[in-house]
Amino acid sequence: MIAKPHRRSNVAVLMDGVLKHMAVHEWGDEKNPRVALCVHGLSRNGRDFDVLADALSKDFRVLCPDVPGRGQSDWLASTEQYSIPTYLRFMNAMLTEFGIKSYDWVGTSMGGMIGMLMAAGAGAGAAGSAMKRFVINDIGPTLEMEAIKRIASYVGLMPNFASYPELYAAARTAITTFGPLTDEQYQHMVSTSCWRRADGRWEFNMDPKVGDAFRLGLATPAADLWPLWLALKQPTLILRGAHSDLLSAETLTKMVATHPQAMALTIADTGHAPMIFDAPTVNAVVEFLAAKQDR
Repeated sequence: MIAKPHRRSNVAVLMDGVLKHMAVHEWGDEKNPRVALCVHGLSRNGRDFDVLADALSKDFRVLCPDVPGRGQSDWLASTEQYSIPTYLRFMNAMLTEFGIKSYDWVGTSMGGMIGMLMAAGAGAGAAGSAMKRFVINDIGPTLEMEAIKRIASYVGLMPNFASYPELYAAARTAITTFGPLTDEQYQHMVSTSCWRRADGRWEFNMDPKVGDAFRLGLATPAADLWPLWLALKQPTLILRGAHSDLLSAETLTKMVATHPQAMALTIADTGHAPMIFDAPTVNAVVEFLAAKQDR
């Protein structure tokens, strides 16, 4: 059975004069100075890390936020607010709220993009905090446009459903690229990503404006992220699904070649983006983060 978080807290940020709350799922000893932050992908939520967080909680305090507009967090007022700068504000507010001085970061897809910015200094102003180790899951400085278009074609566009079994069937079809998951793991992913509305219908617990914001971004020329990657100094573990259409094998090779403290793990039979559920991947991440380091 997949374990549940030990606690849940909220972090508040003032957005255009209105307080908005980000839910944070917590694991481990609240007083442990060794902290791991786990940040999910575009359409997911912090409960994706339940298996990894449970494994890490023996040695770390683990914080898994639901980025605003997802999971148990507040929805934001406008499409434009769903942006990386907004997410950085919430991440820094979380560091300040919890008094975190140093941390490790595990970021899947969008969470990895946020992590690159935090590692490069976007989080340095939060209580003097500093990232020590970085696990970046299936994203990099070059993103494949066909994958971006594929994601844009569905994210935030799922309808509502008359019953949970109907929602589950639709969701299971949509998440086949996440790897060879067990029935229990599929059930966990779906059950933590939906809710029953007041009218009795079921829907995913994500603001549709998240998808709208993603599609709006397609009209903006992509930024060159290689200078950001080349500036990273943290020991880094790169995870890639063997069949990922977002992070190519060529980009992965270049990432490792240009970062002297980077190593890579390719996960078989998996596309974008790997769920960190299987024992070999969980163990690899735990061992990487547990390596001796100054804090």
